[in-house]
Amino acid sequence: MNTLSTFARFGKTNDKMLRLSEAKMALVYTRVSSKEQADTNLSLEYQRKAIDDYAQRNNISVAGYFGGTYESAKTDGHKEFQRMLEFIKKNKGKISHVLVYMLDRFSRTVGGAIKLAQELREKYGIEVFAVTQPTDTSNPSGVLQQSIQFIFSQYDNELRKQRSVAGMREKFKRGIWVAKPPIGYDVIKTNGVRKIVTNEIGKKIKKAFQWKGSGIKNEAILDRLRSMGVSLNKQHLTKLLKNPFYCGLICHNMLDGEVVEGEHEHLISKELFLKVNEIHQGNSGYGVPHKKQQGELPLKVFIKCNDCKEPFTGYIVKAKGLWYYKCRTKGCKCNKSAKEMHKTFVEFLCDYNIKEELKAPLLKKMEAVWKDINKESYELEHNYRKQFSAVKAKIEDIEESYYIKKDMNRETYDKFRLRFDNELKDINKYLSQLTIGISNPMAAIEKAIGISVELPTEWASSDIDHKNKLQKLLFPEGIVYDKKKGTFRTERVNSIFVLIASLSSVSGINERRQTGVNSRLSPSVRQRRFELPCPLKALPPQSSASTSFAIAASEGCKGNKNFLKEQ
Repeated sequence: MNTLSTFARFGKTNDKMLRLSEAKMALVYTRVSSKEQADTNLSLEYQRKAIDDYAQRNNISVAGYFGGTYESAKTDGHKEFQRMLEFIKKNKGKISHVLVYMLDRFSRTVGGAIKLAQELREKYGIEVFAVTQPTDTSNPSGVLQQSIQFIFSQYDNELRKQRSVAGMREKFKRGIWVAKPPIGYDVIKTNGVRKIVTNEIGKKIKKAFQWKGSGIKNEAILDRLRSMGVSLNKQHLTKLLKNPFYCGLICHNMLDGEVVEGEHEHLISKELFLKVNEIHQGNSGYGVPHKKQQGELPLKVFIKCNDCKEPFTGYIVKAKGLWYYKCRTKGCKCNKSAKEMHKTFVEFLCDYNIKEELKAPLLKKMEAVWKDINKESYELEHNYRKQFSAVKAKIEDIEESYYIKKDMNRETYDKFRLRFDNELKDINKYLSQLTIGISNPMAAIEKAIGISVELPTEWASSDIDHKNKLQKLLFPEGIVYDKKKGTFRTERVNSIFVLIASLSSVSGINERRQTGVNSRLSPSVRQRRFELPCPLKALPPQSSASTSFAIAASEGCKGNKNFLKEQ
């Protein structure tokens, strides 16, 4: 008589469940969501110790450790988690458990956590087991209990997030930046107080704002920054120049459009930030004009409207193939043919143009003026250096009295040392203001005269880059167009070219008499004559007006010496 025992060899067993009860090989996964938790009971070391103790008590061998980082658990896509999953796939059938301290250490995303736990359980026969939340997932009620724990983990995470966001928003409103600061800033802690301060890169970024404010193109700014060791791309530079954080303001999406004064150290003034962005808005895209427009509108942004002070932009009438400049302000109605505008600008340049035969006598005259001016400047420098040496000798005397002879007490030494140090500081300041900006000023003047000989023709026949250099060389702050008079005026002219035009006018060697120069300068320029718009104020009473001119002229050379060398 046949019995069922005869057919026992055909019976099937659940290999996975059998393996779970017999062979116990586990992986350990530890994680904290932020570095600050390293000081709490959720630290990586504490988690690992608790898991190892549990594994030892339950005869579970550990095949490998994963995690051990400060990564976030917003997703399960971080490197350590993926590495663990790859290990499981390569060692299929050898692992029985993934041991964690708590289920929220495994994952806080409910859908992802439940799905992953189910896949590990059904596909690989692996239990996700929390040593502080023991749950038997071999039955439906245990699986439900674990799923509920995952849900509560996410709920707890959302509550934490809500409280964190509320706290961050409140700090933002008080002007405290709690996120990572932009490039150019460091976060330091002094006596437990968090402060955001500028670093060495910040000092270079400050120069980028200043360069942009003076009208230098983004490509040139990027080149200069690269030469200083700061590598940025065009998009990053544009984003940087638009960030009001650098002028001391806080803008964040948590503030719902509100702008507040920040407590952090500001890099630039608000005035400079607005000036930079006024220029920036005149460019398209990331500040790089279309190639077709580059050659057709060289005066774009460089010219400003006399009425509204806005930079000019440009456009083309495609039907006629004609280019026009226009003021950016709506309703200003200041449109001008590019052809006519360029013609007017060339006429404007003629005021700084001299004939070839006048080059030699003008150079000789300028050399005489330069030497006469710098004679007094060098005398002042000599006097200051003598004063510097005298003060240094006094410092040596008091140091000998205090440290060697011991006939001077500390209080007296500190008093005199402070006074002498301040004197040295003042002398150094005066010396730095008297220093000539270039090593060979006459070579720079000769080069400037060479440019002036064919200035209108050279500008008209040059490419866009050379035109921009010539424009900035002569008029560092741009020019203003008066639509009523149809003429240009400027707030500032390079000091050497002012000198060229003025000496030509005074000497009578220029048949144009350069009468247009003075009339086209703003009143402030006419009053200062050869000086820059910001004259030196720190010079002592004995300095003369001619010395101020010498410094101003040398600064004019200094600011454009690289361009002069290229000619």
